[in-house]
Amino acid sequence: MTDPAPLGQPLLDYAVITEPFPLYAATEGAPPTTLHIVVSNGGAESVYCREIIFSLPHGDLAQSLVDGDKDGDGSATGWTVEQIDPGVPGLDIALPEGDYEHFRATHKDEKTGVDRSGITITLKNLRISKEPGTARIEIRETATKDLGNWPTSAGYTTCALTKFPAPEVPVQIVNDFRAEKPEAASGGNVHLTWRGPTTLDYTVSYGSGAKAADGQKDTIRDLKWDGTITRDTTFYLTYDINQATHCLTTTVTVPDPQLTGLTVTGAATVKGKLTVEGDADVTGTVEATEDITTRKHFLDPKGTPLRGERQ
Repeated sequence: MTDPAPLGQPLLDYAVITEPFPLYAATEGAPPTTLHIVVSNGGAESVYCREIIFSLPHGDLAQSLVDGDKDGDGSATGWTVEQIDPGVPGLDIALPEGDYEHFRATHKDEKTGVDRSGITITLKNLRISKEPGTARIEIRETATKDLGNWPTSAGYTTCALTKFPAPEVPVQIVNDFRAEKPEAASGGNVHLTWRGPTTLDYTVSYGSGAKAADGQKDTIRDLKWDGTITRDTTFYLTYDINQATHCLTTTVTVPDPQLTGLTVTGAATVKGKLTVEGDADVTGTVEATEDITTRKHFLDPKGTPLRGERQ
């Protein structure tokens, strides 16, 4: 690291938020990381800032922060943020020796002061190094409280970021459990998918209204399940991480369900054709506003066919 002794004190305050949080040392296939650097003025006077340079230690050591191909990019409202090399022309600030990724933020109008409203500088697509440890972002600012008097040396500070050991599998990495279609006709197909590592065993559970397709197992690793459904069904996806069982659910509805039994304690209205393919037992009165037609006889309690009287 560069000795900060010859440098001045910064006039602005700096804090770093990582996305995702907390920050883990990279593992195989880990997505890029985003840093949000919050710059604020904690004093009563306006601070004019012409340039801020962020130096991120690069490499595969515990004190390294990034280990990509220097492919990050930055942005901030009202500022220009670009990645630079130490030998870039017009660079007034001496950069630290060693392997770093440098980002320079310059204001489009250096006469604009930093007062109550802070600045958020975002650095995206950063590949974090694989060794857990604490890395320090070096920050060099060219700032002044007197617009006509710029300092001869940069203000210097650091922000420490800890890369924690990555858990075996983060619980949040399993997500987006859903059906391809939220509704299916009775007897129709259901296709379930989700996102997660293919190293876990997932179990899909459901009630008697669903059935797995031929050859489809309920404990799988390939992030999909196929079957059929006859009535509204809630599907459960369970998996174990760090000796704990986790569960996600999704529901598929059926507008024309098949039921194995039904008890109605109140009134029931059928606005369409009613077909009964078995016996129908009625303990109350049967009323009809139209003709009742039967292919057999209506029987009295003794089994004698009833004969209606013609008017």
